[in-house]
Amino acid sequence: MSVDLDRLTERADELWETSILPSLSEFIEIEALSPGFEPDWKNKGELDSAIDLFSKWLVNQELDGMTYHIHRIDGRTPVLLVTVEGTGPGEVIFYSHLDKQPSRANLWSDGLHPLKAVRRDPWLFGRGALDDGYGGYLCVTALKMLQEQGVPYPRSHF
Repeated sequence: MSVDLDRLTERADELWETSILPSLSEFIEIEALSPGFEPDWKNKGELDSAIDLFSKWLVNQELDGMTYHIHRIDGRTPVLLVTVEGTGPGEVIFYSHLDKQPSRANLWSDGLHPLKAVRRDPWLFGRGALDDGYGGYLCVTALKMLQEQGVPYPRSHF
């Protein structure tokens, strides 16, 4: 099976603009600090907001063979587990996270803020755009594009 790289690149650009960018930009604006930096994380609800935002985006991707479950255990942060059944041999685990480390706004360049999504082509700035906040979007989009081109892929978890 060969991959049409031109089609793949065009589709990646399209999905970035129409699907990933809007959701990732919204994610940037959720502080969602790790419990080590926000002891009142449960009452603030930002970790739940982040996981709910990503889950809503995930469902809208309509991946074949995808199941997901949000584990909410009292006193623990929520955990999202996603499985996409493979069409080829093997199994892979992807890693990403939706919690964030604190950031000092005064250290950001003029016009930028950690909790504001700012696009300066081709870059997206804001807390969570990097540091694995993008990871789930990347994994899902890669699998979606493989499905669209009929390219076999392993069973995938993240």
